[in-house]
Amino acid sequence: MSINTPSFAGTSLTWLSVSLVTGEVIAELPNFQCTSVEYHLMETTTASGELPWDGIPVNWYDALLPRGVALLLAQDGVPLWGGVVKDAKRTPSGESIAIQLETIECYLDSCPVGDVTYTQESQTQIVADLIQRFAITDMRNCLTVASDASSTLRDRQYKDSDDKSVLSAIQELSNVINGPEWGCWWRQNGSGGYECAIRVCDHYGSTAPVTGFDLMAMTDFSVDYEYSSGSGANRVRAVSTAEGDVRPTSGWITSDDSTRPVWSYSYTPSTSITSTDTLLAHAQAKLDALRNGTRTLVIALDLLSAPKLGVEWFVGDVVYWDVGDAADRFPDLSSSTARVIGFQISWSESWTLTPILQEVDDGG
Repeated sequence: MSINTPSFAGTSLTWLSVSLVTGEVIAELPNFQCTSVEYHLMETTTASGELPWDGIPVNWYDALLPRGVALLLAQDGVPLWGGVVKDAKRTPSGESIAIQLETIECYLDSCPVGDVTYTQESQTQIVADLIQRFAITDMRNCLTVASDASSTLRDRQYKDSDDKSVLSAIQELSNVINGPEWGCWWRQNGSGGYECAIRVCDHYGSTAPVTGFDLMAMTDFSVDYEYSSGSGANRVRAVSTAEGDVRPTSGWITSDDSTRPVWSYSYTPSTSITSTDTLLAHAQAKLDALRNGTRTLVIALDLLSAPKLGVEWFVGDVVYWDVGDAADRFPDLSSSTARVIGFQISWSESWTLTPILQEVDDGG
């Protein structure tokens, strides 16, 4: 069954197939049909779509090579989103090829970490070195990595026998309190092709607003308070796998909250952690993340007229928003700054760009 997606004809949008080895553009796929794509900072996301046989390029087989190409959604040549082709299903009588996509983090999850030790090393350099050493060097791909300097020094030891992937290792490091952040973004490589650039820093994106959204520019606005899956916990502990009769633990850490009873949350950030200090850092970071619940701001914008993603703002950046005349419905959130932690682009009904936001302190 075909996906009813509006045509890109006459717009600045198109889909491109690029080689994961060289970044070279293999084909343009303007007829690729996809209802939505999503991106989240430091996480893998997926998408699915269909490429009709009618009007398919002659080199379609090369353009859809699973694990060999990525499909990029580009606006005026600037990539907005990219996904590695995971599966391309064909049938004798079908009208299209069904395609499954995953963002490039899936590649990092396929790269095993070998034996390496870091002693009082910059946390951003640890992430960058893990990516370079185990996911780029001699791996025949179009990934690049760069890191900003960090004064936060950490000790880490990784063993081949732990069977960790690069993705799991850098996500574990990012989840400690004040851990490093990283993002993957497709960009033009200056030679007519594209590359996936991974940047590592203490804080990914801007710290001051780079653009703004007001109610007149919004097609939708919502505030969601979510308290499931541990959200709202005001007592947290982090534990690891027991060695003999000893199970490393951070012990319980709590926050003062006289308005609610004690809500506890115990979890295992990694089975290989033996240091109680590391577990304590995980527990403190998790407590900070959970204790006030999850408040998610969603602002929907018109895809073609919104400030351009990848040009005027990126994931990680801070933006400003104001609900204007609707302020009485949001007495605590009538206007504020917010950080973009992801986005969704949807064509299911209207052409919508929805930044996924977390409110930040604007110092006011």
